[in-house]
Amino acid sequence: MSIHEDIKKRFVRLSKGQRKVAQFVMDNPTTVIANGAAEVGRLANVSESTVIRFCYAMDLSGYVELQEEIRGYILSQDVGANLQPTYTAKKLTNSSFGKVMQRDSQNIQETIQLINDQQIQKCSKWMHEADNIYILGTRHNASVANWLSNTLKTFRANIKQLRLDSDDLVNQINSMGEHTTLIVLSFDKQIMDIKTIVEIAKVKKVKIIAITGSAFSPIREYTSALFTLGTKNHSSLDIAPVLISFLHALIEEMISQDKDHYEKYQQSYEQVESNVLFLDAIREKQVF
Repeated sequence: MSIHEDIKKRFVRLSKGQRKVAQFVMDNPTTVIANGAAEVGRLANVSESTVIRFCYAMDLSGYVELQEEIRGYILSQDVGANLQPTYTAKKLTNSSFGKVMQRDSQNIQETIQLINDQQIQKCSKWMHEADNIYILGTRHNASVANWLSNTLKTFRANIKQLRLDSDDLVNQINSMGEHTTLIVLSFDKQIMDIKTIVEIAKVKKVKIIAITGSAFSPIREYTSALFTLGTKNHSSLDIAPVLISFLHALIEEMISQDKDHYEKYQQSYEQVESNVLFLDAIREKQVF
């Protein structure tokens, strides 16, 4: 029995919130595959824990298994061939929405030509072999640093985000050593605090990967590898998709160093996360 048929069979026995998830899953299978439980919950207008409870109600081990079941269903039914895009190619080309995405795509393509593949391989190896990975990004780079930190945590342990306002900042810097990799996102004009941290890190023989908006960044002389994204004509909005794409590629290169290991870690991480949500759901049920 396919997941689609199973959902229909159990639909009447589901709670009101779980029915919302069930309907969303049947109507938007590719969205479920491409996003986490929290995002699906948001889109279905329910909590993340409701999404997880729906998985358990379907006798699944968790959200990851739900994604696997849906993926298998789509492949077996060849649903992908029947999915119609929201925008036709012509509409995308002519709409302002499409033009922005095309400009982003062009900026990414231009950046690809400027990246040294050997340097990427070297950096991914540093990340793979590091005992600890620290990530530093300030001001408007802080949100990207937070995304990078949370994404890496799903693949490996000992990921830490440096925050300049943290009481633990000094201890974090002191704990760095030659088996540490520091990833610095530096697109700010005022970067004296970042420069100080990078200087100290270099003395400690830390592998420093800097991603900046200028090849003449003042932290250049302290870095182990420096990548310049964009030009002075690019705004922060232009750089954002290029930066995310670059970091995504860097993570994938790290994973390629030992794909089986990282996939197993990710599965274990997601299972632990599902277990925590399951326990929260039980506590919530006991309260009410």
